Amino acid sequence: MKFSSIKTMPRNVVRDTVKSIERNNLMSAASILSVIAALMILGIFLILSINVEEVTKDVESKLELKVFLQQDFTEAQKLTVEQGLENSDMIESVTFESAEEALDKFSSSLDEYSSLLSGYNSENNPMPASFIIRVNDPSDLEAVQDLAMNYKGQGVEYVRYGQEYVQALVSFNNFTNTLSIVVLVVLSVISIFIIYNTIKLTVFARRREIGIMKYVGATNNYIRAPFILEGTFLGLIGAIVAFLIIRITYYYILGFVGGSSFLPVDASLASPEAVMGKLLFFFLIYGGFIGAVGSVFAIRKFLDV
Repeated sequence: MKFSSIKTMPRNVVRDTVKSIERNNLMSAASILSVIAALMILGIFLILSINVEEVTKDVESKLELKVFLQQDFTEAQKLTVEQGLENSDMIESVTFESAEEALDKFSSSLDEYSSLLSGYNSENNPMPASFIIRVNDPSDLEAVQDLAMNYKGQGVEYVRYGQEYVQALVSFNNFTNTLSIVVLVVLSVISIFIIYNTIKLTVFARRREIGIMKYVGATNNYIRAPFILEGTFLGLIGAIVAFLIIRITYYYILGFVGGSSFLPVDASLASPEAVMGKLLFFFLIYGGFIGAVGSVFAIRKFLDV
């Protein structure tokens, strides 16, 4: 190829790309819509996965482990257990809650039904005394539980924390991650197929022109570039539109959930700043990649002249 042709190659590629999109506007629109649909579904699963992980961490950070004491514990036993817990590097704080304090707290939590507990006093109090423990790392909860249970029968009756609750959240988080990968693969195949057919129609309509270009010495890269750029461009348009829709919808959901009791243990959804940056980056990479891959497959056989 001549040097002048090489200099004008970027301009020609952009020109051919724009003309091709205009010529096949219906199929181009179908490609964009397929990418939008795929990314919106993927976006929902990704946001769900991010928020389940966020809620799980939030719940774990607010979990308290309660070491309930026997009804007939002695002051010596109480002091031994307290010192043993405070000496652990895994524990951030240890707070003693007497049976009377536990009864008052439980009564307050009942609001207008607190009168149901009016018959209880220090002599017939059903609530046990306990140590309320906050750990430095939620992953240490089980180890701290084992540590506290070493004092079972020596003042300690039993130990409780929301282990089942956290495990359920972690299991659900793993499920959403796996499901997101499966959905990603399925929707990627569909999107590539639609873009592949879009570019294939364009290539088929220009097959004679491509053959002539090959005979006069045009390289495969020179011929391939406009089609790859077209597919990439269609993918990026779909990615941007899908991101804007997801962004608006997520802000709406945050406004709806905010201030409600929808989430457990005062947990909160992930902030838009924590979600949207990752989502935009993924959408742009995914949209451009899907468009380029579909184009490469579509034009490959037409270059064998």
